[in-house]
Amino acid sequence: MIPDQDIIPEGTCSLDLQRERTLLSTVIDQIPDDIILLDAQARVVEINQAAVTRGGGRREEYIGRPCRETLGDFRDVCEVSPGEENFWQAVQQGARQEQVQAKVDDKGLMHYYRLYSYPVLGPDGALSNIVLLRRDITQRTYMERRLQQSEKLAAVGELSTFIAHEIRNPLFAIAGFANSLLRTSGLDDKSREKVSIILEESNRLDKILKSILNFARPTQGVAGQVDVGLVARQTMELMGIGCQNQKIDVKVEVAPGLPMAKGDPELLKQCIINMVKNSMEAMPDGGLITLCCYRRRDTVILEVADTGRGIAPENLGQVFNPFFSTKDKGSGLGLAMTKKILDESGGAVELESVVGQGTTVRLVLPPVVAVAGVDGVAVDAGAGRASGESTIHSGEDA
Repeated sequence: MIPDQDIIPEGTCSLDLQRERTLLSTVIDQIPDDIILLDAQARVVEINQAAVTRGGGRREEYIGRPCRETLGDFRDVCEVSPGEENFWQAVQQGARQEQVQAKVDDKGLMHYYRLYSYPVLGPDGALSNIVLLRRDITQRTYMERRLQQSEKLAAVGELSTFIAHEIRNPLFAIAGFANSLLRTSGLDDKSREKVSIILEESNRLDKILKSILNFARPTQGVAGQVDVGLVARQTMELMGIGCQNQKIDVKVEVAPGLPMAKGDPELLKQCIINMVKNSMEAMPDGGLITLCCYRRRDTVILEVADTGRGIAPENLGQVFNPFFSTKDKGSGLGLAMTKKILDESGGAVELESVVGQGTTVRLVLPPVVAVAGVDGVAVDAGAGRASGESTIHSGEDA
């Protein structure tokens, strides 16, 4: 006979089980990563609060339903293609899997996720459940790319030094002799045409070298105050004729009461020209360029938006890389130089783009406040802000 003290009341077991379930649910809901438990048929058994919040709706709307119907972000995992060895089929065979997903949200922002799947096998060795864990790695991916960018810039700096000493001097000699030959009266027309080509190509190569050297060296801007609205209007007056010839409408909007921004007017003008040229090249058949200047919290924003073809998502993470370009004749330094100028002035660059709808580039500038500096000059309010940040949303041609 079993002693009475060894008999556990049924109500106590139910209470302990409920307590354990509540504890487990509370712990899972506190984890910021998406956690979903599926059965062997890919139906949702359990889902944590983070995944519900990200997907929208209520938890009850997910339970018991197929993963491919309720979790659109996991469609690549949940759908099974007959005869094709894919992520889901590997999981069904009991293999732990992981992959990186890229997603553009409804605001045009790019997010990166790492998706892990853990098969759960029953006592008989057959697949009984699958645990899906999705972690947001957008910030980490951004920091890794910034590190890669820094390494590339360091390599460009070393290369530019080599170019300045080893290539430019012979290039000047080539151009000089070509000019001398053109002045020779004994050349026939064909020879003169060939020498002209040599001279044109030498000049083109010299422009490329100047772009590389200018990008590699620090920008020589004059730290001071910039009237962003005034610079924007003046720059668009210069670019207006080219836009009209290309049947592009231009609209400039400057919010009243805009504070002065930290920076150099000439460098800011260069940034605007780079952005407008990109927009013009993205609209060969005409369109609209809108330049807006306004204040956002404690920053001054200069925004250039176009109705061009937009940047493909696969090119989104590369648009600020030097020498990356989707254009046949582009040097790939326009946006890279713009970001470099903003980095060095304590600002930032934001980019949004939707393929077929257009691109928006924002220059985020720190304002100047009325605080006397050592020389009686106002100092900027953004002195303590981290510089060099660029936000990429979903992209157009660089």
